[in-house]
Amino acid sequence: MKKFTKAEEGPDKSVVYFDEDGNQLIRYWKSFPYQPVDEASTRSWRNNNPGNLVMGTFARQKGAIGEAGLVPNKKNKKLKFAVFPDYAAGREAQAARLKEGDVYIDLTLNEFVRKYTGVEKEDPDTQEVINYRKAIKFFTKFDLNRTIRSLNDDEYEKLLDAMMKHEGWRVGREEYKEIKKIVAVHVNAKHVIAELLVSTSAGAEWIQKSEAIILAEAGFLDAIVVHSKKAIYLRPKFHHIPFSQMAC
Repeated sequence: MKKFTKAEEGPDKSVVYFDEDGNQLIRYWKSFPYQPVDEASTRSWRNNNPGNLVMGTFARQKGAIGEAGLVPNKKNKKLKFAVFPDYAAGREAQAARLKEGDVYIDLTLNEFVRKYTGVEKEDPDTQEVINYRKAIKFFTKFDLNRTIRSLNDDEYEKLLDAMMKHEGWRVGREEYKEIKKIVAVHVNAKHVIAELLVSTSAGAEWIQKSEAIILAEAGFLDAIVVHSKKAIYLRPKFHHIPFSQMAC
C-alpha cells in the first residue's frame, strides 16, 4: 500500500484517504448502521490525529494531508481537525505541537489543558477542561503544577498517551479500494469502445464496456460515467489520456 497524499471528509463522518495512484482507504464512523455511538470509531482514529490537532499552518508543516470534522469553537465555526497520512505522522505532530515554540512549553499541566482546549483567559474552566485534567492525572500520576518543559522523554510519552486516551482512540471499520486503471481499449467496426484493458497490482485483464461502467459507478475504475439521452458511456478523467490514444 502506497503512502496517502490527500484526504477528505466522506459521507456520514467517514474519512477518505487517496494515494498518488488514486487508490482509496475509507475509514467509517460506524461499522454497521445501528452500532451505538459510544462503540463507533472516534474522530482521532479516522483522522490519524491522536491529539485532535486543528488544521492550520502548523498541521500542514507537520504533514497533514487534509481536514475532516468540525472543531467545536465559539469564534470560528469553520475550523476542522487535521488528517495525517498515518498514525506515526499524527503522533509526531502532536508531540511537536507541545514542545516547539513557546505556546505550551512553559505552561503547567493545569494551564496547558485550558489553552489546548481553547478556553479563553476570562472564561471559567469547562467540563472538558476538568475531565481532561482528571485523565492526565489518572493516567500519568503527575503533579499538574509541573511544566511541560520539566518532563523527561519517558514522562512526555506518558503525557501524549494520556492525551490520546482522553481524546479517544477507538478503531473502527476501514475499506481499501484499489482503483483499476484503463490502459487500452478495443473499438468495434463503428468505432465504439467494446472492451477495455484494465490494470491493478494483480495484473491486467480485458473487460466488457458494461462491466467497466458498473465498476466506474461504484468508484473502482479511474473513469467517469456519462449518461446521455441516447446512451451511457465512459470518458477519461480531466487531464487523463484520451481513449482514442489507447485504441488497439
